[in-house]
Amino acid sequence: MKTPRAPPAGKASNVTRLISGISLSASKIARFLTAIADKLRPQTEQVTPIELYHCTWETASSIAYTIHNLKEWKTWEHKFDRQIKTNEDAIKFANEMLAALGDQYAILLSPAQVKAEQERASGQFTGIGVQFEAKLDSSGRAILAPDPEGGFMVSTDSNGYPLMQVVSGPAQQAGMQNGDAVVSIRGETAKNITRAGLIDKLRCSSGEKIEIVILRDGHIRNINITAGTVNTDVVTCQVLKSSNGQSVGYIRLEHFYKLEAASEMIAAIKKLAVDKLIIDLRYNPGGDMDVQLQLASLFIKDGVLVSCRERISSTNHELSVYSLSPKGLNINVKDEASGKYTNRLLERLEAIAADSEIAILVNSESMSAAEMFTAALQDNKRAIVIGETTFGKGIAQAVLIMPNGTHMRVTNQRYFTPSGKWLGDGGNTSESYGIVPDHIVKLEDKPDIVLGSPHDNQLTYALETLASASLELSRQIKQKALPLNIETKSSVSDTMTTTVPEVQA
Repeated sequence: MKTPRAPPAGKASNVTRLISGISLSASKIARFLTAIADKLRPQTEQVTPIELYHCTWETASSIAYTIHNLKEWKTWEHKFDRQIKTNEDAIKFANEMLAALGDQYAILLSPAQVKAEQERASGQFTGIGVQFEAKLDSSGRAILAPDPEGGFMVSTDSNGYPLMQVVSGPAQQAGMQNGDAVVSIRGETAKNITRAGLIDKLRCSSGEKIEIVILRDGHIRNINITAGTVNTDVVTCQVLKSSNGQSVGYIRLEHFYKLEAASEMIAAIKKLAVDKLIIDLRYNPGGDMDVQLQLASLFIKDGVLVSCRERISSTNHELSVYSLSPKGLNINVKDEASGKYTNRLLERLEAIAADSEIAILVNSESMSAAEMFTAALQDNKRAIVIGETTFGKGIAQAVLIMPNGTHMRVTNQRYFTPSGKWLGDGGNTSESYGIVPDHIVKLEDKPDIVLGSPHDNQLTYALETLASASLELSRQIKQKALPLNIETKSSVSDTMTTTVPEVQA
C-alpha cells in the first residue's frame, strides 16, 4: 500500500507558520512580515489511521534535523501496522515513534491540541474575560495564601470579596465593570478566596453558563454569563519614574505567538512617548520567528538578525541569513548541496524606536524567539541585557498541517545569533548555553515578589541603570553581581498597578 506523503517543509501552501521559535523555509517563503496576517486554510484531507501514521513517519524522516540512529528509526515504519485501528491509535503510536528521535518538541498534535495552539497564537482563550490583582501588604509585597498551593491572595473590598478587572468578552457584554466585588460564583462564596480558588471556580468551556453575584455601590446584582472567546493583549506598558525623576517606559511582552504583537508594540511605543525603554521578556516562552523579526525591525535600522540552518530534505540543508537594511529584510540563502546562493528582499516595518535606549530583562525561562530577539538587539549594540542567563533553545520546529485535522511539530533547524553563537538544543541534551546578560542580576528569592511590582529588584536595577547612564556606558559597566546600592522603595513608583496574568477567566 502506498502511503501519502506530506510535502517537505516550505514546498506547499499547507505548511503552516512555525509555532515554537522559528522560521519558514527561506527559499520558499509564501508570506512574511507585513503579509503575516494572512490566514492559511486548514487542511481537509482525510486518510485512514494507518496512512496517517505512515505519513508522519515519512515526513519526519525528510525534515527532522537529527536522526541519531537511522537503522533503528527504520524499524518504526511498520511497527504498529496491526495495532492501528483509529485516529487515536495513529496519534498515540506516532508520538511513541517521534519520541525515538530524542526530540522533546516532536509531536503529532490531535485536532483538539491544534485548536488550543491556534487559540494561543491568536491571543484568545475561553472564559468570561476578567482578571484579579494580587493583594499587597503595606510594603507593596504580594500576600501569600495560607495554603502554599493557593498562590497569592487577591485584592478585595473591605468585606473580603475579590475586586475584578474586566478584560473584554462575555463579562464586558454582560455589563460587569472594573471594581465590581465578587460575592459568589456558582452559588459558592468568594469571600477571602485565593488565586488558585478563583482559577478553579471560573474554569469553564465555551457556551457554559456561569452565575456570578457581584456587589456594586452597595447593591447586590445577579449576573448570568455565557463563557466564550476572550481576546487578550500580548503587550502591556506603563511609564515608570526613576529615583532621579527620569521617565522610562516599561513594556511587558508575554510571548511571540500572536500575529498582532508588532501592532501592539508599535501602539505601546507611541503611547509611552519616552526615549528610554525596558522590555521585559522574563518567562517569555518564545513563539514565531516571523513575529520576532517584525518586532526586532522596530528597534534596528540595519544589521544581521539571525542565521538558520534548516534540513529541507533527507540529503540537504539550507543556511539562511536574515539581515535588515533601510530597504527591507534581506534573506541570503545557501543551498548546501549545490553551493548556490539566492537572495530575497522583503518588506520591513519602520524602525520607529531605532534611537531609543533599551534594556531587556531576561531569566532562565526566556527562550526560543525571546532569545533570538534579545541576541539581535544585544549583538547589534541596541540594548543592554539584564537578569539571568537565558534558557538556551537554539533550535526551531516546523509545524506541518497533516491529514485528519492533525499537525506535526518537529525540530528541523538550528539558529545562530548575529555573532555566530549557537544557544543550545533547548534541553534535549546538556547542550544549553543561553544568552549571558551584560549585567547579571538575580531575582530575589522571595515568593511574595510580583514581577513588575515596586519590589522587583531586577526591574529596579534596569530602571536605575537606564536612567543614570547612557546606553554605551551601561554596556561598558557590565556588572556581574547583584547590586546592593539601589534603594528599591524609591526606584519604582508605588502607584504602579500590579496584575497577576494567570488569574484570568
